[in-house]
Amino acid sequence: MKTLWITMTLAFIGGATAQDIPPLAPLRGDAATLKDTMKFIQGKLGGTVNYMAYAHDNVAGTDSAPVKRRYQLGNVSADPGRCYISFHGRFDDDWGSVVSDVNYGGKYAYIPDRDGELFLKQIREVTLTQLEQVMQLAEAKIGHPEISVKVDPPIFLVVVRSEPNRSMMFNFYDDTLADRVSKALQHAVDLCGGGNLDPF
Repeated sequence: MKTLWITMTLAFIGGATAQDIPPLAPLRGDAATLKDTMKFIQGKLGGTVNYMAYAHDNVAGTDSAPVKRRYQLGNVSADPGRCYISFHGRFDDDWGSVVSDVNYGGKYAYIPDRDGELFLKQIREVTLTQLEQVMQLAEAKIGHPEISVKVDPPIFLVVVRSEPNRSMMFNFYDDTLADRVSKALQHAVDLCGGGNLDPF
């Protein structure tokens, strides 16, 4: 009887081949490899968001015509070997203008839809914000703090700032997804040797 039990046990163990054992789940968070992190970023960064932008002059009591806008990001490719992400972005509105989401030297460049790239070693900061806040601040910076801005539906931004004085904004409907992408980008930046070089 003892021999039969050992034989049955060995037969059971031998029947569990490598194909029957599910692979381990990729490590998450700070423990994730650069390869897994870049794969996640590549799968989550692209997409299209549509929204309406409204502006109200709080002094004159007038409203500007609402503007329908669309942000598209596609052809995302994340290369862990080169610490590099490429994509194709387009941002346009119902006025027929097309504007890129790339900030050069503190000014947004009005460029038709274009290819973009991120060199993770050059990234200094990854932050989260809302598009409404960015637009409100932009109005104040150009001398119009009386203008209040509303974006519908709310759009959440992952803002990536890199050298030399360049920033990109990636748009999401979902704040949870934006947060996850932000953390993944920051982790990839850390693994690639980027990050904030300021002493304070």
